[in-house]
This record gives sequence, C-alpha cells and structure tokens, in this order.
Amino acid sequence: MKRGGIFRKILIPCLLWAAAPATAIPLPLVCELTSEESSGVRIRLTERTTGSLKGELIQNNRSLGVFQSGKPKRGKDPWWSFQQDNQSSTGISVFFKDAEIWNPYRRLPRPQDSNRVLFAGLGPALWNWAAAQQRNTFRNNSDLLKAAGGLWSISSQCVGGRTVDG
Repeated sequence: MKRGGIFRKILIPCLLWAAAPATAIPLPLVCELTSEESSGVRIRLTERTTGSLKGELIQNNRSLGVFQSGKPKRGKDPWWSFQQDNQSSTGISVFFKDAEIWNPYRRLPRPQDSNRVLFAGLGPALWNWAAAQQRNTFRNNSDLLKAAGGLWSISSQCVGGRTVDG
C-alpha cells in the first residue's frame, strides 16, 4: 500500500476521532455548589466529560450558561470555564477544606476532603462579558457578581470536585 493510502485510511480517521468533542456521561448524582454570598446562585454539575464535570450556572432556577469544573493535571491547576452562546471565559479553581487551602504539593488536606471552592476570575469575567446585552445583565446583577467573587459550598454528593461514585 502506498504511503498516502495509509495516511488516508488510518491517520485521518484517528485525527478526526481525537478532535471530536468529548462525550458527556450523565452523573448518577447531581453535584451542586451553592454560593456562600447569595444562596440563589448555584452551579449544578450533571455530566462527566473527559477531565471535567459539566453543568449550568443557575440563578433563581434560571440557567445563565454552561459551567465546567476541571481537575488538575500534573503541573497545572484545577480550572473552571463558563460559556454562553459563542463566548467563554476560563480561570483557576481554588479548593478549601473549611478555611484551609488545598495544595497539590502537600499531603493535607486531601483533595477529596474539599468542601469549598473559589473560582478565581469568575467575577471579573462576568463583569467584562463581551456580548453587550449580557454584559449589562451581568454587570447590573449584584447578587451574581457577589456570588461569582466569593466562596462556594460543595454539596455532600461531591467529593473535592468529583462525585461520590468516583
């Protein structure tokens, strides 16, 4: 078989498969994060993708957009992303056990003991949202901005950003 034939028959399908978006698998339990600043603002994570939990940022039972929380990789911090329509923002997640910060280079607290999280940069991301109509909606929403800049309690169905089942 010619070299070009191997490329078309094997490598192209592999590249297409690798570029395809990760399939989300529904979680057996909903992982809910509640703002400690404004209890009407929540993050409901309902699906598992490769390397993250995916769900929605919700205020008073109204979805504001897609929210993802990703686990750290070696040498990288855990992350968050928020997406609405064709726009998105990302940042770093900082986990805590009560008032003690989780550090991947220390033994304690363990990541599965985390019960609070701070999404660094989420408040400014919403304040500076590029889509004009949403920028005004987010900017004029003091409860949402307080929630975005504060700590979030992690529900008992979640274990340090993962669900209890693993």
